[in-house]
Amino acid sequence: MRAALVRHGQTPLNAQNRFQGRSDAPLDEEGRLQAKRVARSLTPGRWTAVYSSPMLRAVQTARAAARRLDLTHTVFTELGERDLGTVDGLERGEFSRRHPDVLHRLRSDPGFAPPGGESGRAALARFSRGLGRVAASAHGGGPVLVVTHGGVLDLLARALRGSRHSGMVGTCRAACVDIGTDGDGPPTVSLLQWDVDPRSCEDASADLPGPPAAVHLVPKGNALL
Repeated sequence: MRAALVRHGQTPLNAQNRFQGRSDAPLDEEGRLQAKRVARSLTPGRWTAVYSSPMLRAVQTARAAARRLDLTHTVFTELGERDLGTVDGLERGEFSRRHPDVLHRLRSDPGFAPPGGESGRAALARFSRGLGRVAASAHGGGPVLVVTHGGVLDLLARALRGSRHSGMVGTCRAACVDIGTDGDGPPTVSLLQWDVDPRSCEDASADLPGPPAAVHLVPKGNALL
């Protein structure tokens, strides 16, 4: 199953360069325009389903696409953003200057959890379960749209390709992946393209250009990265 894993549109916290995490900010004016532009670019009849995180910014982005495609919008809690605990809402530049060691661990140590927050390993395990639910519930043969968050997409890219991906996916941009299931086991995820227009994933049968696919079996539980 091909899926466009779409980062939600811009929010005020994105515009202020702040960590967002579980802050349930809505889209700002630019974010709403981004969501509308993406929705208009998608071809009705080509997509099978629309899923999203339960967080408001993801729900608003997904609803625009679902209306355009005349599809049901389904929310899975597992697709939510990583919980950053006490880091949530802080300005990134200032935090980097004051706590460079914590920022380094946040980005590079999968077992590290900020105070009150979630480790990268736990967040990726949860997100992977969400992708498994998507793969198990989507029917129809076409691609699916999954609106989620930059942090969990970054964790997925690191697990699939190591640390050599080209930065965080932009707002209302996508990672195009193929997701496979093997009975009750965890999903197999192949990363095809990174930071592309979601419409690039429309042809579920096409071999997309881009970096070589890195097939990775995401284990159950927290044994990730």
